[in-house]
Amino acid sequence: MSHQSRRKTRGAFDDQTALATHFPAVTPKQEGKALKIDYPKGLSAAERREFKKKHAVRNEADRGYHAWHSADLKSWEYCGKVSNSNWVTTAEYANGKFYIYYDQPNDEEPHLIIDEDLKDGVVGKEMGMVFDDPSHGSDIAIFRDEDGSFHMIYEDWSPINAQARSWDSPLAGHTSSPDGIIGFKPHEHPYPIDHRTNPTGKTGTYRNGRQKYEIHEPEQDAYGDYTMIKVGDQYHLFCDYDPADHDKSMRMGRFTTDDLYKEFTWGGEIGEGFHPDPSVGFAEGRFYIIMQKATDFVSPGPWVDGVEARVGVDEDGDGQIDQWTRWERIKESYAQKPGFARIVDVTPAAMDLSSLPEGRGFQFEFRTKQLDANKVQPIIQSIEIEYE
Repeated sequence: MSHQSRRKTRGAFDDQTALATHFPAVTPKQEGKALKIDYPKGLSAAERREFKKKHAVRNEADRGYHAWHSADLKSWEYCGKVSNSNWVTTAEYANGKFYIYYDQPNDEEPHLIIDEDLKDGVVGKEMGMVFDDPSHGSDIAIFRDEDGSFHMIYEDWSPINAQARSWDSPLAGHTSSPDGIIGFKPHEHPYPIDHRTNPTGKTGTYRNGRQKYEIHEPEQDAYGDYTMIKVGDQYHLFCDYDPADHDKSMRMGRFTTDDLYKEFTWGGEIGEGFHPDPSVGFAEGRFYIIMQKATDFVSPGPWVDGVEARVGVDEDGDGQIDQWTRWERIKESYAQKPGFARIVDVTPAAMDLSSLPEGRGFQFEFRTKQLDANKVQPIIQSIEIEYE
């Protein structure tokens, strides 16, 4: 896919329902000529005619990003345009306002629109450039944390010929702002991703010799087009993953951390054979990764299902369990944190032990099984037993 024609798929989920900003429903070939329409799947002929009549974009001036709204992720209402730019990278939510970030030009210099009503069909207030990106990487993730600060994860193209590697890089930068508008500075915080190999001391150029990069050997893995969500105390960063191994196709990668100011840990790869440009969100109790692909990824969450537990009590203090609870399947649950688009609260898995008698000692057991081909097993972080 060429750099010029790459289509970004970015979105945000508000704290009440799901509201996503994506590419236009209709993309014109040229003004005055027939339109190429991307119809939703499953429409009848009559529904396709109505869709075309209601949503056709008929001139170049109407290109940009448009909003759709749903309360159940099944029925969607078209809300109108939210950006005149074709290069929206990410969106966030704060105090009733949506922060829509876009590159101008593509892959450079993040700009911002603040929109107080995504349903009115009117583009919000243009705030101008908010980050002067020195490496021309951009393709940012924006994340608003509990303290209200905005964090930007961006591609740093300084150590790679990004033009030859899906416009991605082994290096990611991190900067922050108190309000999402001012204060973003290059290299402000430690690199969240740094998979550079050995520098050669040589410099190369790309984009017709206009931009430089430092040559590294051997060939490097490349990541980019970031999107992030926080679940409990864990930050999950999803991205493009272009492996250095040419026998492996492009796919999605995931990094995790419990501290935004340290390097993230590689969390593994997802799928294969596609250029993701992902956006992650939470709605209706499930996690969604939306991509440049006909099908997307849906997950019930980071908890590995299939864990069973039981608790026993030693009534007389002889070191033997006299009564056990039944084996019970347990699982943590998730809920959107009020006022935040990309933070999900976690309620730990729990059991009611009120049926057990008084005793002098307690014991717990848990069991699980491998549930999929990836052989994923749960990691038990902590266990608490409360009693009176």
